[in-house]
Amino acid sequence: MDVFEALRTRRSLKPEHLLPDPVERAKIEQVLEAANWAPSHGLTEPWRFIVFQGDARKSLVATVVETMVEDGQPPLPVGDPRRTSVEQKMLRAPVTIAIVCAASSSPKIIEHEEIISTGIAVQNLHLAATAIGLGGYWTSGKKAFHPKMAAFLGLTPPARCLGFFYLGYPKGPIPAGTRKPWQDKVSWVESDE
Repeated sequence: MDVFEALRTRRSLKPEHLLPDPVERAKIEQVLEAANWAPSHGLTEPWRFIVFQGDARKSLVATVVETMVEDGQPPLPVGDPRRTSVEQKMLRAPVTIAIVCAASSSPKIIEHEEIISTGIAVQNLHLAATAIGLGGYWTSGKKAFHPKMAAFLGLTPPARCLGFFYLGYPKGPIPAGTRKPWQDKVSWVESDE
């Protein structure tokens, strides 16, 4: 598959659209290598990935459940519908990758550039996954940004979690995508007049 086809056919496939079948480590390594070729200002390479497979996903899910409760409140009991929903969703995909931005502490590097570079690394990962027949989905929100998640992942500032990428084989056909015309989103400046 060439890069243009991968760009056109890449889709965000939520965990319920992925098979539970294990993904070969060589394929996971292949998409992580693609991520590693993202550009970064100052050659900082701020992206970091923590791969969860098998039973290790359960400890990640448990931490997500902890982020759903305010400090001082009792934990969500087993059987609570909110807890059950998170467990079912997060354990569907055979691979969950924590997306981390370990921003440079150099005053010459602006943090948003590091976050953008990490996002580009994830796009590379997703395109490579598409090219080799895998599907994926980037999710974020409170669960990713919570201090309990940072502690669980072993992160110290300025490093922070930007979300999670679910990875697996697509359950069915990849849906067709649509975009508004690119020409409607581009302005041309060809003269200083």
